Amino acid sequence: MYIFVVRSNLKTIYHSLKNMMNYQRYLSFFFLFLLITVGNIQANQKPCVVNFARDNYHAANKNWSIGQDEKGIMYFGNDIGLLESDGMEWKLYQTPNSTIVRAIAVESHQVIYSGGTEDFGRWDRDLSGSLKYTSLKGLLSKDNHLSNESFWKIWIDGNKVYFQSFSHIYVYDHHTIEQKSVPNGFFLLLKVRDEFWVQEMYGPLYRLKNGEMNKIPESDFLRGKLVRVILPYEKDRYLIGLSSGEIYLYDKKDFTLWNPSLSHRLIGQELNNGIYSAKRNTYYLGTQLSGIYEVDATGNILNHFSSPNSLQNNTILSMFEDDRKNIWAAMDRGLAYIRYTDGLSYYRTTDSGLGAVYTATLWKGNLLIGTNQGVYYTPQEKTNDLEMFSSFKLIEGTQGQVWSLQQIDGHLYCGHTNGLLEIDPSLTIRKPYNIGTGVYRIFEATVHEQKVQIIVTYQNLCILNEQTHKITVMSQITDPIYNAEVDHLGNIWLETVSRGVYKCRLNEELNAFRYYTYYGNSTDKNLPSHLLLQKSGGRILFWGNNRFYLYNEASDCLEPDPHLNECFKEIKNIKRIIPVNNEESWAITGSSIYRFFYDGYIARVKEAYKVETSNLALITAYENISVLNDSLSLICLDAGFILHNSHQSKQQNVQLSAPNLEFIHMGNGQKGKYADLNQDIHIPYKDNSVNIGFSVNAAFAGNLSIEYLLEGVDNDWSHPEQRNSIFYARLPQGHYTLRLRTTDGLGNYSTDTTLEFNILPPWYHTIWWYLACALMAVAFLFITFCMMKRRLQVKHIRRMKAQEAAHLRMLNEQLQTEIEEKEAELFTQTSFIIHKNELILKLKDIVDEIASKTSQRNLLPYYKKINTLLSDNLDTEEDWKMFLIKFEQKHRNFFKKLKEVYPQLTNNDLRLCACLKLNMETKDIASLMNLSVRGVENNRYRLRKKINLKSSQNLNEYFMSID
Repeated sequence: MYIFVVRSNLKTIYHSLKNMMNYQRYLSFFFLFLLITVGNIQANQKPCVVNFARDNYHAANKNWSIGQDEKGIMYFGNDIGLLESDGMEWKLYQTPNSTIVRAIAVESHQVIYSGGTEDFGRWDRDLSGSLKYTSLKGLLSKDNHLSNESFWKIWIDGNKVYFQSFSHIYVYDHHTIEQKSVPNGFFLLLKVRDEFWVQEMYGPLYRLKNGEMNKIPESDFLRGKLVRVILPYEKDRYLIGLSSGEIYLYDKKDFTLWNPSLSHRLIGQELNNGIYSAKRNTYYLGTQLSGIYEVDATGNILNHFSSPNSLQNNTILSMFEDDRKNIWAAMDRGLAYIRYTDGLSYYRTTDSGLGAVYTATLWKGNLLIGTNQGVYYTPQEKTNDLEMFSSFKLIEGTQGQVWSLQQIDGHLYCGHTNGLLEIDPSLTIRKPYNIGTGVYRIFEATVHEQKVQIIVTYQNLCILNEQTHKITVMSQITDPIYNAEVDHLGNIWLETVSRGVYKCRLNEELNAFRYYTYYGNSTDKNLPSHLLLQKSGGRILFWGNNRFYLYNEASDCLEPDPHLNECFKEIKNIKRIIPVNNEESWAITGSSIYRFFYDGYIARVKEAYKVETSNLALITAYENISVLNDSLSLICLDAGFILHNSHQSKQQNVQLSAPNLEFIHMGNGQKGKYADLNQDIHIPYKDNSVNIGFSVNAAFAGNLSIEYLLEGVDNDWSHPEQRNSIFYARLPQGHYTLRLRTTDGLGNYSTDTTLEFNILPPWYHTIWWYLACALMAVAFLFITFCMMKRRLQVKHIRRMKAQEAAHLRMLNEQLQTEIEEKEAELFTQTSFIIHKNELILKLKDIVDEIASKTSQRNLLPYYKKINTLLSDNLDTEEDWKMFLIKFEQKHRNFFKKLKEVYPQLTNNDLRLCACLKLNMETKDIASLMNLSVRGVENNRYRLRKKINLKSSQNLNEYFMSID
């Protein structure tokens, strides 16, 4: 909180001087004291308080304890479980029995310990980034059921974890649990520096060291009292706070009351907890009935946070200082965040009594603010009061909308909806001029070496000649005028509501425009349709379509300014430029403010702040910053204001934390699975929808957002969003690199966090599939080749078979012909032999008949010769040889088979078999063999016996069946 007259505290100065060790330090402090007493500097900073009960349903419950891990993620012991927040989203983890989580201790991002009612345990993070609870109750002895025990404090000391209930202290070493007790039980186990202190219930204090309980000397006076706060003081002393409100200073020998006035203030407020902030060297004391007190090292109250001014309720159950040195408060209902920003002090009203703040100024020892309900004032010294807003008083006659407060030559003018008002040093008002309409602003300028006052009204532009005190209404330009500025040449620039700007030149009498020139989209299509008229460092600036323009006198046109456009290339939607001095100005957007340097050659942003956060907001369409002096600026809000001190702002080299990867989920829904971030990530194609989770350190404290870019999918960075996961559905196969970065919306970015992963090809695009396809192609070609070969072979075989068949047919025909020829020959030969024998027999019979009848004896020798000749030719071996040759040609191996089967057959038998094979008749057989028919039948009978042929079997058919 900023003040302008500081009341000296002589007692504080006395003690500080007493503690100084040398003369140089004494002189330094003395001059510092004079500076504080005379000058206007910051006495103590007023933070911004953010409440969470309305923002998150789970945070609206009773919160008992707070912790933070190395990644900046916050944890809260809650009535319904363990609450986790990365500043962007909230997660609730409940124990299996949905019991209360009253105490927590954070070992790391992976392990958190908690205790509640009749149970205590640990939470471990899995691959999904979620916490899973494991109760440690099972490590206790079987007869210890923790009946009616609740755990109030948990502390981590190296590899040991202390769980404290009112009955026992349980020491967990990650394997076993050791139990410590005292007869009357414990109240609260508190950690101071690296020591553990605990009070016996309504008894003395003990120091827990190396597992031993050592009583604190001289602490018996605490019997019957409850010690709720033990804090470090200086190097080796301690502050001991009692629930009744008394705070004692312990120097390892004696207990003395620290600050009686502070103890008196806390009596009856139920002091409940406290923390020490080394950065600010202040103490925060939480009570059950009146919120939080911030006190300095001597016990003087600097700030009081309570339900009337900032908190949702006054019951503070615990407090915690995060890694940004801001304070978290767990309350009976909801959470509060006390955030400090270097150079800024926040003044926020909890009701709408004053209205929205549009302007402010310092006037005659008072701070005046103009709101939509009038002008309010408070003495400068009251700005250091804890309840500063209650000291504001309305200046009568100013009721209504106030647009501006401007000091000109010792006079204070108020641009008001009822006209132009002047506020006297006595804080009364009058109307110096009858304007007849509402006034936006008034300012002084020099034109033609004469002082004039330019008044921008609801209807027209008015010029006040300070010498004649005459007001002239400039009606030559009919467009509604919203703003006006005067350049170094005395030209008056006018901003219209929507058409563009005019450059005007007054005549020597200062009662009319000698000429005016329009600049805008109507005459120059390169210019935006609407131009905002601004002034910075004595230079007239024009803003439109997110670009700055300057007037080029040589070419009489508006041209883009390269220096400012490069400086503000990442900053859009500037609403106003407010000059601070000749080189520095404020740039205001709808949610942020930028203090920048610009001298016509160099432009750079020196400071940047996000204003529209933490339930604070600029006034839409009327954003404004009132410059109170060279170092102090008042940022107007819809429910209060912010004071900026440029001497104490520290915004050089802003470094944002890069996002931390938490998990990557592959696939959709419950069927998906999580990948291990510590290994190369290869995602099957069937799980090609991925959800990537991450967290950001101090996302809430820095009001950080996330931007992401998936290379190969996104063409540019995404818009800033407050989220902690990204989902990409149905990604094609390939290698991907996801880039994440944080931004504060002020042009600052963190380094990129990258995640590389591969979407594996589908089974039909894998090397195995290609190999299988190649093998199948080879197999197909091989099968096709084989089939074609087989077809060709079959075709060739068929052709060969056809040729062979034809050849065989030809051979068969030849053989058939030969057989037929041989059969014909055999038949001819047989017939010939038969006919020859028949003929010989006939001739022989004729010769015998002639010889028997003839009487000539001399003819008998001739008859005998003839008969002998005929007998010799009747059964000759030559005929049979010829017959058998012909028979063998027709029936090969016939005789061979017969001899193999029936070796007992004689030649005559074989001859008979050949005749039977030819199916010759008995008569022909008799003629061929020169036997009688009877003789043939006898031979047939003997042959049947030799071959043992059944009587039922035909002898001819049997031999005919033999090939």
